[in-house]
Amino acid sequence: MESFKHVFMRLCKENHIEPQDCVLAQLKSFDSGKGKHVLDLSTNSLSAKTCHALGKAIATDKNFREIKFADCMLSEDGVKGLAYGFSTNNFCKKLDMKGNNIRGTGVDFLGKMLRHNHTLLSLCLEWNALGMLDDSFALFCEGVGSNDCLQALDIRNNQINHDGAAELAAGLKRNSTLRSLDLRWNSIGLLGGRALLEMLQTNKTLCRMELAGNNIPVDILKSIETAISQNEDRALVTGEYSKKITLMSKHMKQMEHDKSLQMGDLMDTIDKQEELLRRSKRSATDKITNLQGALEERKSSFNSVASKLAMTESELALTEQKCNDYSMLITKLKQELSNKVGGHQEDLRRYQEDRAVTEAKLYKEVSVAHDKNIQLETKLEDAERKCRLQQDQIFELREQTTHLSAEIKLKGTHFDERLQQERIRHKDDLRDAEQIRQKEVARVRQEAEETESALRERIQKLEMTRLSLEEEISKHKNANMNNKLHHEEQLSLAKQKLMSEEELRQQHVEEKLKLEMHLKDELQSRCNQMSGQASELQSKNSSLTMELELMKRRVEELHQELSDKNSMTLSEVGKVKIDLNQTITKLDGERKIQAELREQLGEADRKMSEQLLRHRQLLEEKDLETEDLKRRLKSREAELNGIREEESQRAQVLQNAIMNYVNKVPPH
Repeated sequence: MESFKHVFMRLCKENHIEPQDCVLAQLKSFDSGKGKHVLDLSTNSLSAKTCHALGKAIATDKNFREIKFADCMLSEDGVKGLAYGFSTNNFCKKLDMKGNNIRGTGVDFLGKMLRHNHTLLSLCLEWNALGMLDDSFALFCEGVGSNDCLQALDIRNNQINHDGAAELAAGLKRNSTLRSLDLRWNSIGLLGGRALLEMLQTNKTLCRMELAGNNIPVDILKSIETAISQNEDRALVTGEYSKKITLMSKHMKQMEHDKSLQMGDLMDTIDKQEELLRRSKRSATDKITNLQGALEERKSSFNSVASKLAMTESELALTEQKCNDYSMLITKLKQELSNKVGGHQEDLRRYQEDRAVTEAKLYKEVSVAHDKNIQLETKLEDAERKCRLQQDQIFELREQTTHLSAEIKLKGTHFDERLQQERIRHKDDLRDAEQIRQKEVARVRQEAEETESALRERIQKLEMTRLSLEEEISKHKNANMNNKLHHEEQLSLAKQKLMSEEELRQQHVEEKLKLEMHLKDELQSRCNQMSGQASELQSKNSSLTMELELMKRRVEELHQELSDKNSMTLSEVGKVKIDLNQTITKLDGERKIQAELREQLGEADRKMSEQLLRHRQLLEEKDLETEDLKRRLKSREAELNGIREEESQRAQVLQNAIMNYVNKVPPH
């Protein structure tokens, strides 16, 4: 409010205008908090300069929703200044300028204002003289026709004649926003009423029109009322339909939003699955690398075992050489030992028993190793545990081989000690000792051969387990690759299915929308056809009523002519009687004249009776036609009601079907 006051005072100072007291008092009332958003300058005589200042201030105003200039005695220049302000104002919704005797160029400025203004919803121009000049009122009507926001127009008591009404009807044919029009207490007449009726055939948005005190016939008023009632019904139907369409569009947008959210969730799940697959792939590659390292360790262990075997073979070769040396010595001592064979047999038995015990121990060790190999075969699924167990077995084999070599060395040293002792103690029993040595060497050889065979069998078994492990690793690799390819194929198929389902659903929804729009167009075309037929029937009815009124007027004129002729005949009969009383001598001629007159009268009576009969028949025919037209109108109204009910039922069925479909669509 302060901004408007400041702008107004600044404009007054710039243009050297003294602000009027009434305007200042009204602006001061806003400072006290009274009448906000309403600028009421009614019943205050405003000069042209103040109107120009107010118009410039109103052009940029953002405070007043309603402005009143009622009974302000505005001049044409004042109206021009205010119209200039309201043509660029984009905040005011209601304007009251009644009782200002606006005419001529002021009406032109109002028309230009309506052409450029896009915010006014209500305009009151009561008690002015807009229709005094046809040209200026034509410009005003053009402004009304080109306006796209005005909803209520009050032009009561504005001296609008039938030409002004025709111009207003031509402007309203192009208008699609005006809802209420007040034309009371003008002089529109019959032609203006027809022009307005013709306008209502094309304008389907005007829902209220006041036409009292315009000398319009009753039938035209009734037809205008019916057209306006149809517009009201149409406005209600279109409003409901637009509400339903907005609800459906909101529902469809919500569905699209839900589907987009579902697609986002699905893509997130797919990304998560891909990440899981990548992690599993990484873990599988890590396991494979670990298995390869374990295999390399096994190879190194096998190489170490092979080197140890070579060492044992070299040691065995050395022992063989020693044995050969000992055999030479034994041959020398055979003669000495031949005498002591009996004594040494018991020792041989003892040695045999020890050998059996050692063989049993070796068999037990072989069975334990066989059990361990079976356990290793059963535990091939868990690669890491198998590797560890096999490493443990390899270490155990190393220890066994070291133990065996140590035992062999110990046994060799033991035998050497025994040989020395026997040499010292039993020089005489050398022969027997040589035989015993031979037997012991043979036994040692047999034991070495058996250990070699056992070690070779174990090495073969370890190689077999290595090969089986390599085969299992290759199988795991192939299985992982196959699983990866299968999962990738499943993901691609799922994506394709989802995209195809979404495309099918979108096509289905678009087809439904197209069907609904097609049904909407058909309904609108049917409504237009029915409204055109109803308007044609109404025009026919109005024309028939006009013809009936003309026929009634003709019948009344004929009755008047008959009464005049009867009076004329009576006057003529009196004159004839007077003439007969005065002129008895001229009775024969007068009788002939009277006979002729009687014949003429009879012919006239016959003609009148025939005309009356014809007129009565015509009246009866017209009555029948009017009754038939009324019946048709009633039937058409019933059909229209039935069509409306059917369309409403169809709309409800469509809405229910769409809601059922929407409810049946499973969320992804």
